[in-house]
Amino acid sequence: MKATLLVFAWNEIDGMRVIMPRIDRSWFHQILVVDGGSTDGTVEYCEDQGYEVFVQRAPGLGAAMVESLERITGDVIVAFSPDGNSIPERIPALLAKMEEGYDLVTVSRYLDGAKSEDDDAITGVANWFFPALVRRAFRAPLTDALVMFKAYRRDLFDDVRIDTNKNAWATQVLLRSIKRGKRLGEI
Repeated sequence: MKATLLVFAWNEIDGMRVIMPRIDRSWFHQILVVDGGSTDGTVEYCEDQGYEVFVQRAPGLGAAMVESLERITGDVIVAFSPDGNSIPERIPALLAKMEEGYDLVTVSRYLDGAKSEDDDAITGVANWFFPALVRRAFRAPLTDALVMFKAYRRDLFDDVRIDTNKNAWATQVLLRSIKRGKRLGEI
């Protein structure tokens, strides 16, 4: 299995300097940084570190994902943010779960009683309510439906198309994957 780490960045120089050195490059066939128009030196830092970088043309995370698909060379895509919410040390377990044949695996912030340290009153309620709704409506046993940190089979995107430029692209892919009976996992 060849894996691509897809790093979404927009003025993430501080996070890139702290988070990216914790990633073992041998885990991935390709590390691709899609930049949303950074002005803080993120692109230059990534290029100096030898990462493959491109600046997206259209705004929004959905556009970043769609534009990335034509550049991805791996069979598996790990969607990642260097903002501290994606924990690099979870990547080996995520890739191992994908090796078991899953189409989509979520790195849950809530599995086994874990908590998201950046939840406030509003995001905490949303992060509880939406997975509860997904569990009830679709019978999908997920504890975290809104986190970006997920792995996807590359060919999943041929069946489950993204048609939004907004941040909701990952939720759209998740819900369409559930409806199409894709094999979902969580770590």
